Amino acid sequence: MNAEISTLPRALGHLSREHRLRLAELSTPVRFAEGEYVFREDEPATRCWLLGTGSVVLTTLVPGRGTVALETLHGGDVLGWSWLGARQVWQFDARATVTTVAAEVDIAALEQMALSRPDFGYAVTRAMSGVLIARLQSTRARLLDLYANRGDR
Repeated sequence: MNAEISTLPRALGHLSREHRLRLAELSTPVRFAEGEYVFREDEPATRCWLLGTGSVVLTTLVPGRGTVALETLHGGDVLGWSWLGARQVWQFDARATVTTVAAEVDIAALEQMALSRPDFGYAVTRAMSGVLIARLQSTRARLLDLYANRGDR
């Protein structure tokens, strides 16, 4: 079953209608219950999720501190970037904090479509890169805020 084009996050809204339809064809609607893990650290990273509604927290185990929340993603966000790396395993745990509805993208199918339709591959790469850059800038801002007044303590 394919996801509806309307479930694609606003972050991918710059894709043409044709490319959004193709991406929706590669996606399956999924629902995660509150507390359910979407993925666990070190598992194979073969999918990503386009969050429609709900929230997912990314966590990691920090020795001596336990499980630490790194970021919470909400409807309209893209979840799951580890498939882009050379070592395609999840780097964190992801758990739904409330009931969450998403479009799950099969990365193998996405890569096949990108190879057979370079215009689609380029457009999706550009759109996803924009989302990733925004996420990195947000992380940078949080780190600057966290460490800005360190000398005052």
